[in-house]
Amino acid sequence: MNPFLEQIGQKLKAERKIRRLNQTDASVKAGLSRREISEIENGSFRGSVLKVQDYAMSLGFSLTLELKRRPTFAELPGVFDED
Repeated sequence: MNPFLEQIGQKLKAERKIRRLNQTDASVKAGLSRREISEIENGSFRGSVLKVQDYAMSLGFSLTLELKRRPTFAELPGVFDED
């Protein structure tokens, strides 16, 4: 499983529980199936990120994406230089 997806799922699950919603109630509110809610919460969801966003938004969260470029092989020696 992907640690990033697991972390998102844990946060959403915690918020769902704070709001005293079961997975069925949360699925109705988000417009998803209970199975999708379960998979999102345990980090095994392989569907659209838009569905994860729908669930997050139904709980008052928003998702953002930060793009990070990996260094090229030519840039690697400079990455490890000590100042």
